[in-house]
Amino acid sequence: MVGRWQGAASRSLVMHSDPLAAYAYRWLGGLVPIPRIDRIFGWFWSHLRGLGQMFDAVVCAGDDYADRLRAGGVCNVRTIGMGVERGLFSPSLRSNNLREEALRGIGLDADATLLLGVGRFSAEKRWNMVMRAAAEVGRKRPVGMLLVGDGPKRFGLELLANRSPQVAILPRITDRMELARLIASVDALVHGCEAETFCMVAAEARASGIPLIIPDRGATADQLVSGAGTAFRAGSQISLERAIKRFLDRGPELQRAAAVRASLVRTMDEHFADLFAHYEQLLPERRLVPVSGLSAESPLPAAI
Repeated sequence: MVGRWQGAASRSLVMHSDPLAAYAYRWLGGLVPIPRIDRIFGWFWSHLRGLGQMFDAVVCAGDDYADRLRAGGVCNVRTIGMGVERGLFSPSLRSNNLREEALRGIGLDADATLLLGVGRFSAEKRWNMVMRAAAEVGRKRPVGMLLVGDGPKRFGLELLANRSPQVAILPRITDRMELARLIASVDALVHGCEAETFCMVAAEARASGIPLIIPDRGATADQLVSGAGTAFRAGSQISLERAIKRFLDRGPELQRAAAVRASLVRTMDEHFADLFAHYEQLLPERRLVPVSGLSAESPLPAAI
């Protein structure tokens, strides 16, 4: 393991996954408060604290995850936000023709509201919850949804879409410019996963000047702009339905105007510049002196 390596180089751990949010909180969150889940998984927190002691830096892409790690006693945590591909996503790519064509494809007129979901079709993304919420609101309000992606849950999601005429599933879009045009042309991005460590598609939607309807936990919430979308209680379909209705009642166009004003976002070039600068700032003595006192057989530190 890198943390126990006896070489002289500095060590950084980049946290691109959040197992507690993706699994423990999702499985037990409807039954047990999160603080109690954390106590149940105290052994895992002990493991994380041990990693913090082994590495010079524990790098997170968003403040939500970094704050949770610090609160759990993990040391050396640093937030270095990720970003979007420079020059690709922009409000200028919006196409009313593309929007109207997409709405016609799900049987709606141009004055309806078009929601978009983009991502991997896996359990922690909660697309089944998102689709059911959009379909339920669509029973009484002119709302449709497109879901773009692929993954192991595709078959079940397609069955659900077959029962929801105002929800359609599209294949994964590999042409980045085509995806950028689609994102810029919808009325809001809707996302269900509270286990994101950054949520690239939310950042891309923000760069495209599109409001967000997102969970109130996880890194996705870092992208929410005041007046440009709304949040719902993570994991709750009822709360998501209410959030979609709030979005409609507040006026999609007004919220899109606010999103356009806040569409200047961080780029991946800026992310890597800050990341490499942080590596340069790591203590020079740790780059010259091998780690001592931690052998391959050494146990992880006990819980604090």
